[in-house]
Amino acid sequence: MLTMRTLPWRNLRGYPARTAALLTLTTLMAVAAFGGGLVIQGVRQGLDLARSRLGADVLVTPEDTGTGYNPQQALLTTEPDYFYMDADVVEQVAATPGVERVSAQLYLASAKSSCCSARLQLIAFDPATDFTIQPWIAQSRGGTGGAGDGVGAMEVVVGANVTVSGTLTLFDHELRIAGQLAPSGTSLDNAVYMNRETFAAVLKASFDKNLNRYGHVDADDVVSAVTVGLADGADPDVVAAAIAARVPGVTVTTASGMVAGVAASLESAARTVTVLVALIWGLGLAVTVLVHALVVHERRRELATLTALGAGRRAVGRTVVAEAVIVNLAGALAGIVAAGVVVTSFATAIGQALGVGLVLPGAGAVALTAVATLAGAVLAAALSAAASLHRTHRVDPSLVLKEGE
Repeated sequence: MLTMRTLPWRNLRGYPARTAALLTLTTLMAVAAFGGGLVIQGVRQGLDLARSRLGADVLVTPEDTGTGYNPQQALLTTEPDYFYMDADVVEQVAATPGVERVSAQLYLASAKSSCCSARLQLIAFDPATDFTIQPWIAQSRGGTGGAGDGVGAMEVVVGANVTVSGTLTLFDHELRIAGQLAPSGTSLDNAVYMNRETFAAVLKASFDKNLNRYGHVDADDVVSAVTVGLADGADPDVVAAAIAARVPGVTVTTASGMVAGVAASLESAARTVTVLVALIWGLGLAVTVLVHALVVHERRRELATLTALGAGRRAVGRTVVAEAVIVNLAGALAGIVAAGVVVTSFATAIGQALGVGLVLPGAGAVALTAVATLAGAVLAAALSAAASLHRTHRVDPSLVLKEGE
């Protein structure tokens, strides 16, 4: 039985081409809004995680690494690197006023050959003094962040982007993968973490195979970087300047300086995505208004007939708005599902394309973004249909029915 309640569904089924076109348009708008929203939140969350994962207040590295290494871009650099300076630097840094704790790290890059599973950044830490890597490992294991939450001999913990599972081969050493860290949205996700004992064996093997650009170094005599934790109230910039003056041949970078490079890239990516989403939505909204105006104009005799038969202008208006809302709601749902699948499946690739780390938001934020997308689609449909009807309703239905006679 045909009623005013069933009429919107009948009309949508009766004009499949028109319905499909509106569905496609709304789906594309939802993909842009929901997908763009996830990406924007993802890059901002990547910045927050970059700050928390850095851990240290100051980072000390060699002044001349011979590779052009830039500490301020370290969190964005995906190409593995390694360099060394004398281990005495650790004591000199620790003796600087304002420094509360220090810990040394050693770097190495695995080779692109049969001796290694993949080319990766290798980072060794000292379980007795480390305060930046072990808390991160502990989070992934539900531990406390103490020395007992590190990794054992011939074991490694891999970053979120390392896809190797079970064991990892580094310079023909088979190392057991003891865990995988949560994503940080930085180059740290491409690294492999181990203790100094394991690193010493791997480093020696790299020399034995002539796959190390250094002639020979002993893991006990060198460090690659010194992470510095400051005492309460100490000014990072003041302490960094003091370390630079006290310790020759080093580059000193504050945490804010390191994160600044990441922040600039993330903000730039977020602005780019925001502009793209705004352009797509603006264009989509304009097309939606135009399409609904054309549809209502095309159906003016049908709508005039319903009004003349006693349906009333309000009832006719509700029918047209209901059709628009149904189509936009269905299209928005389809767009949300499509965008969710694409962004979730290709988050790493999207982040690389934007040149930033992408860490997807939690379920609550995703749900709010979906609800906002649905609400926007429904509102756009209702306003477009209502605006198109307003002009039609100003014309007497009898005059519309007489057109063409």
